Amino acid sequence: MIKMADGHSIPRFGIGAWEMRGKETVDALRSAVEQVGYRHIDTAQYYRNEAETGAFARSSSVPRSELFLTTKTFSKGSSAYDSILRSLSAAQLEYWDLVLIHAPDGGPKARRETWEALSRLVKEGKVRSLGVSNYGEKHLEELMQSKPEVLPVVNQIECHPFFAQSSLRAKCASHNILVQAYCPLARGNYYGDSTLSRIASRSGHTEAQVMLRWSLQSGMIPLPKSSNLGRQKENWDAFAGGWELSQEDMKELDGLDRGQRGAVESQTMSQECA
Repeated sequence: MIKMADGHSIPRFGIGAWEMRGKETVDALRSAVEQVGYRHIDTAQYYRNEAETGAFARSSSVPRSELFLTTKTFSKGSSAYDSILRSLSAAQLEYWDLVLIHAPDGGPKARRETWEALSRLVKEGKVRSLGVSNYGEKHLEELMQSKPEVLPVVNQIECHPFFAQSSLRAKCASHNILVQAYCPLARGNYYGDSTLSRIASRSGHTEAQVMLRWSLQSGMIPLPKSSNLGRQKENWDAFAGGWELSQEDMKELDGLDRGQRGAVESQTMSQECA
């Protein structure tokens, strides 16, 4: 667990629920949580599986108090408040551990009003912590300069060795904002890269595990998505397997960064929103 800027704690490793549907969502989360050990689940209104995420949380053998559940909203301004109330109703949950603004589009006024609307939910106890997703450096500065009563604790961005976002990560760190990494495996697009393969072979682990370990040792919270029990275990081993990459390995992986060309998710472009 890592303590966030607002005093709440967040698990250092999670599972993303993107593209999971219906019963697959419940089954995937059940295997990840009850068979492997995950406690951190990342969903969103856009994923259309909040109801299934809530159904799992209510029926799990693991108490709700031990689970960390995140959702995200694209809603802007005051409508964001109502959208999260609907999310809670759909999931039949009393609270979300973390709610993120899914993207910074809409302009400065919309971003400010959205943050204020979501902050009401924190004050009412319906949301524990607030954060953002796909925010660029200027969006973070804009938010922090507004001196928000409720501090942002997380920026969830695409991040992996081939799209390292070093400057943005440094900006987050300067404001005590943790980085959650989505697409931490770059959807497998870079499996077979000579450097990645060599480090995997040298360390005795898979390329996926090496990428996740890089994320962890770089101070991020990776959120790999998998509904397959075997891959869930493989990913979890990067966190709980008791091994580390050497400084030499980390330096080589840092050298793989291709900047924006290395991105695999178009949403990263939202960081350029005005």
